[in-house]
Amino acid sequence: MPRRLPAFLAICAAFASAAATTARAEDKVDASTPKGAATGFFKAMERGDVAAAKAMAVGNEKQLGLLDTLVPVVQGFKQLENAAVKKWGEEGRKALTQQGGAGSLDFNEQLKNAREDVTGDTATITPVDAKDTKKDPMKLKKVEGKWKLDMASIPAEGIDDPSTTKILKAMGEVARSTATEIDAGKYADPAAAKKAMSEKILPLIIGAAGAGGAPGAAPGGAPGAQPGAPKDQPQK
Repeated sequence: MPRRLPAFLAICAAFASAAATTARAEDKVDASTPKGAATGFFKAMERGDVAAAKAMAVGNEKQLGLLDTLVPVVQGFKQLENAAVKKWGEEGRKALTQQGGAGSLDFNEQLKNAREDVTGDTATITPVDAKDTKKDPMKLKKVEGKWKLDMASIPAEGIDDPSTTKILKAMGEVARSTATEIDAGKYADPAAAKKAMSEKILPLIIGAAGAGGAPGAAPGGAPGAQPGAPKDQPQK
């Protein structure tokens, strides 16, 4: 399993939190400004529209291909947040989705107060909280008169690794299934739902680690011969 996987999950969590606070998907996208384009991009992710998200982004085939993985994850966690809010209110959503005391990303508020810098056909959207050094500016490019998210600015090295992609897609499914269970009244409180999610996700992480195999293991994690060792020892 790639060592950078937690970073990728953090990216998806940020996307999911951002999408959760954008305007309704039916609202018309205004790509004439960087902030309008950014809102439209996250709205597309929120509703699980891969084609629309790609249309509002710019990058090479590999960079745009990342959205095939990221968009369903965002949609899954959006569905999870909606279910939590409906069942337990905003505090329930926070209890279920926030990790390690990290604050939720209020994307509407971030966009409203963020600094927008435009230089020709490039733009950045920077959070106003200068103390948060972990937040990099969102970068956009203007293409044929419309602003689009620059996928080259997304720190996604290794996200196309098969084991990483498998885990991310499975996490989106776990989020969706947990949302359905919350709607059905299966969990008494957010803590119970969060525990159930953890129990579903843990085998995915362990399975991905096993698929990588230990040193000297055969494909699939099964014990195998050490590299360079002869297959058959001659009998004495």
